Amino acid sequence: MTESAQAHRKNEHLSLGVKLWRQQENNPIGATFADVRWLPATFPEMAVAEADVHTTLFNHTFDWPFYIEAMTGGSNLTGRINGQLASVAQKTGLAMAVGSQSIALKEPEVAQTFKIAREMHPDGFLIANLGADHPIAHVRDAIDMIDANAIELHVNVAQELVMAEGDRAFYWLDNLATVIAKSPVPVIVKEVGFGMSQQAFDTLKQLQPAAINVGGANGTNFAMIERRRNRQADNFNIDQFGLSTVESLLSAQLAQNTLPVIATGGIASANDVMTSLMLGATMTSSAGYILNTLMTHGEAGLIDEIISWQHALPRLMTLLGARHLSELPSKPRLYAPNLQNFINQSKNATP
Repeated sequence: MTESAQAHRKNEHLSLGVKLWRQQENNPIGATFADVRWLPATFPEMAVAEADVHTTLFNHTFDWPFYIEAMTGGSNLTGRINGQLASVAQKTGLAMAVGSQSIALKEPEVAQTFKIAREMHPDGFLIANLGADHPIAHVRDAIDMIDANAIELHVNVAQELVMAEGDRAFYWLDNLATVIAKSPVPVIVKEVGFGMSQQAFDTLKQLQPAAINVGGANGTNFAMIERRRNRQADNFNIDQFGLSTVESLLSAQLAQNTLPVIATGGIASANDVMTSLMLGATMTSSAGYILNTLMTHGEAGLIDEIISWQHALPRLMTLLGARHLSELPSKPRLYAPNLQNFINQSKNATP
């Protein structure tokens, strides 16, 4: 089947994303997970078997506090990868999000590259995905396409502005309010790798989505990906733009956010999952690291990696003396000077 320009773009995103993860070319943006140090619970007074790693979100209990984040779909190659990811999710008991389904709304013949996720993970929790400008009719179609349990509506100003063929106007709030009110499944508002400030959390407080995915920096960098895709020279360089996942989670706290938060952006270990939960996340997810592991080591290698995270989490909870994930935000930790400086400046920041 001859593939469209948009399908080709999906393949470019995939190959460049994997390349950046393998080469580790992107310099860290802002504070990282390493800037949060845990204090040991010398006397935890618990056993590893007592650690409860379940988390509840959208009135659904998840066996694990992390899932496979949205990545791809829309071409032959990315459809095969969606099938592999869904197979891994099914075998490891994880939820999974698919990549943006907008291409399948324009080109129905590629819908199968998303539907395969439900075929491979028939009883799993699946999350649909569209841009924040899509009307409720499109949202319903995307949900029906994969029999989704929830949907992510992504906001991606920075990516679009770097993309040569990207949007240049961004009026999303009225549409988001309509979709959140009318969607048949919970709506997650998600950034795509540039993080969220206090102002964003204040705005989302008015919209009341079911959850907020901070989509912090230090994961897949779409500013770098789109700049490499551009077919002409452009001095618009924002490779170091954005707030990290750690900074975004702390911004949620400073904004006194009460909505459930999902941490995404550079999560590459069970330790990163734990730090995110300590900083107030209800759930976490990983995309780039998961994809790179799949492409490098295959399905079996990715399953082994996920199982290693699942084995590590109860031991890490015991290390901190936490029987339940809900106890983690109250566990003591130390912040590196640069992170403490971010907190201090954020407290005094004025719009």
